[in-house]
Amino acid sequence: MLDAVVRLAQAIVLTSTLLFAGLDVARAEEAPADEIEGIAAGLDLEPFVDGLVESAMRADRIAGVGIAIVRHGEVLVLKGYGQARDDGTPVNPETTLFRIASISKTFTWIGLMQLVESGRVDLEKPVNAYLPTSIRIPDDGFEEPILVRHLLTHSAGFEDLVAGHLFVADADRALPLTDALRRYRPKRVRRPGAGAVYSNYGVALAGALVQHVAGESFEAYIERSVLTPLGLQDTTFREPYSGALAQSRGLPSPMSPALAPDVSQGFRWIGGRHAAQPFEHVVQFAPAGAVSATPADMARYLNALSAGLPQVLQPQTAAAFSSPDPLFANAPGVNGLAHGFLQYRTPGGWRGFGHGGNTLWFHSNLVVYPDLGLGVFVTTNSERGVTLSEILPVAVADRLGGAPAIPRDHVEPALPLRKFAGAYMSERRSYSNAERAFCLVQCVFEVTASDGGLVVSTVSGSYRFVPDGVETVARDARIHRFRNVTTGGIAAFEEQGGQIVRVHSSSGVLRADRISAFAGPQGFAVVVGFGAIAALMAFLSGLSRVFSRTQPTPAARLAGIVLPAAGAAYLFALIAFASYFAAAGENAWTVFADWPGAMRPGAWGAAVGAGLTAFAALSAGIAWFSSDWSAWRRARILATLIALGGLGFMLNAWNLVGPRF
Repeated sequence: MLDAVVRLAQAIVLTSTLLFAGLDVARAEEAPADEIEGIAAGLDLEPFVDGLVESAMRADRIAGVGIAIVRHGEVLVLKGYGQARDDGTPVNPETTLFRIASISKTFTWIGLMQLVESGRVDLEKPVNAYLPTSIRIPDDGFEEPILVRHLLTHSAGFEDLVAGHLFVADADRALPLTDALRRYRPKRVRRPGAGAVYSNYGVALAGALVQHVAGESFEAYIERSVLTPLGLQDTTFREPYSGALAQSRGLPSPMSPALAPDVSQGFRWIGGRHAAQPFEHVVQFAPAGAVSATPADMARYLNALSAGLPQVLQPQTAAAFSSPDPLFANAPGVNGLAHGFLQYRTPGGWRGFGHGGNTLWFHSNLVVYPDLGLGVFVTTNSERGVTLSEILPVAVADRLGGAPAIPRDHVEPALPLRKFAGAYMSERRSYSNAERAFCLVQCVFEVTASDGGLVVSTVSGSYRFVPDGVETVARDARIHRFRNVTTGGIAAFEEQGGQIVRVHSSSGVLRADRISAFAGPQGFAVVVGFGAIAALMAFLSGLSRVFSRTQPTPAARLAGIVLPAAGAAYLFALIAFASYFAAAGENAWTVFADWPGAMRPGAWGAAVGAGLTAFAALSAGIAWFSSDWSAWRRARILATLIALGGLGFMLNAWNLVGPRF
């Protein structure tokens, strides 16, 4: 799939992990099976889980939690905690459905691999060969076509667009899958296969491929070929809306009336209580995140994954999901993607595969640890439940596995640590429209050198990393690995030509480019701050001069009118932008329910301000040689024009000038 800034970050990036919150470490010595069993038998797992869950519910104000833990085909823990609805209905792990968000993608990958297995789809062929004409992807200047395997590895090269359409509160605004893919098509910004950067659009496109090749709706195919054979009767991609609406809008048939009453509500902690939130419809991009499921069904799913999915796939096909050799990895030593499933490692060294999932209100995680015969599912229905969803599978695996964290010797970096310091911007962002401005609060982070390591400062806090080795990957390129001292996660800094240019997260689906300070939030704040002061001063001074008849020439008089007008337009724009970001910081739902909202008049105000500034510069230039302006006034006008010009330049650089929505 994240306190105002964190809420906005959660809204923009439907992400399951923070950039540096991965858990990859080197392989641990595997304990003999009988030793593992002995350790597990000596532990009372349920009280341990109860303690973790109840502590997190108190600390993070979580309304409800569902847990499923299986091992060697047996259910060890299946529990519900807290409330599922605002009427006090308790969570029942057998019947309460939680929104599991991006865990939905795993069913999409199973459906796709069924078509690959049957010979109807080839991973090495262009995706356009399997799509209806209306949603085929244009080249956008790239010669290489997007292949089917690029969708499985999030490496198709799409920018990330979510505002106003990834979630909708009113199903009346939802579109059928193919219509949504056509209307909200992102630009291609990277060569296919250049890097894995998480893309909900790419997965939804894979779902449309399944739908087109199968010759039936995506939901119907997955129900018939995946969910029903796996025995997941309380798991569905369908959402609760009326049949009449589905027919009129061309949407899939709605959720069964037998299931709809048991879907948990999502909650925010407001005014000392859990307040229920709007249902987050994802039907328009269903293959990427629409599933609702019970913890009991997820226990069945974990057991099926652990057994190799014999009900739906051949053994060699299913093995691709759990293979330690990924289909794609951004850098050596960093977790990769095993045919769509994400790779994990615990601090104790236990290898896992699975997926996390986050909406605004629901946070879930599903991980299988093959060497332990263990599967863990956790889901929460509240805004701040993400921490529990991330830590519980790791804690359970290391507790049952009994493997200590791996001791490591100190590793000297191949470069001075100061070479890694600087600002980095995530590549999971908008490039083409005003959503780019969200990066000002959520996708730029700072790296500093300190005490023999690196400190990475993100919107959620600071993380300390220490050197973990270097690897030469080309004549002038090296990968420098750093280990998170808290989680054991490995991040990889990429060196090219003696310069650090990029960092790869251990999540496997995120990377960030190094940028200058001017290109990040600090540069934006400085330039916009001076521009705002200039705009205010120009406007205030213009109030006393707009009707003055003391100007010596018409050009000077015109400049005295236009420059304050430019300042007024820019002030209007900045106020509009600030009001939108304030509303989004207060409630992340604003990004989806009210986009572009105040951003649109703000962008038009900025466009007017930029035009008036150019006109004012022309008028002032004409008047410069024909008026008897004092040296002080000339300096003031010149400084104002420079500051307003810089303001327009910076707003335009962040796509905030004109109608880019």
